[in-house]
Amino acid sequence: MKTKKVKKKKIKWKVLVRFCIFLFFVYLSYLYILNLPTKNILIKGNSLVSDYKIINAIEYKDYPKLFSKKKKELAEIILKLDFINKVKITRSLNGILTIEVEESYPLFFNRNNNKVILDNKKEITLEEMHGIPILINYVPDSYYNKLIEKFKSVDKNVRNLISEIEYQPWKSNDVMIDETRFFLRMNDGNSVYVNLLHIDKLNNYIEIFASLEGKSGTLYLDSSSDKISFSEYK
Repeated sequence: MKTKKVKKKKIKWKVLVRFCIFLFFVYLSYLYILNLPTKNILIKGNSLVSDYKIINAIEYKDYPKLFSKKKKELAEIILKLDFINKVKITRSLNGILTIEVEESYPLFFNRNNNKVILDNKKEITLEEMHGIPILINYVPDSYYNKLIEKFKSVDKNVRNLISEIEYQPWKSNDVMIDETRFFLRMNDGNSVYVNLLHIDKLNNYIEIFASLEGKSGTLYLDSSSDKISFSEYK
């Protein structure tokens, strides 16, 4: 019988050495990234929540290792802060942590539950919140949710001019005419009647106010008519 010759496979040392060198550099890179310090923190999109509050919440005030916490963990912490609606986190190999946030803005203060109502319908407790309207009385739930939804469309500059919001349905001889009407007291001394259907007319308030030529009174913006109805104070 013929015997078969078995060829021994030669170890390709050059290839093995290159592979080991590659693994060594991968390991070094891993250690570098793992121990990379945070050199700078950039926070974008915030105006209601301070940089300090965000940095303090995620415990990065002492600039720890950049990758000491997972992005998901950081995002979950930031999203628990008042006013924060969305967050995006990126980290670069030059030690920069970038946090981009989207804030929910305050619509009004509800005196009934002492909460600030945000545009995302979230209710938060604050010790102090200036420059926003105060809802002074109870609004049925169905209209309350619509008020929040509709009030979001009102220009911020106009919202800042509103001092108080009062739910004031329009009745005549015990007959309900408009269940969605609100009475607004303005910081400039004027009053406004508006309903949920025509609340977008408030966006013309500054222009209307200028046309009053210094007169003070009550504006009726709860009508489908394009004409502005104004009753001057006596």
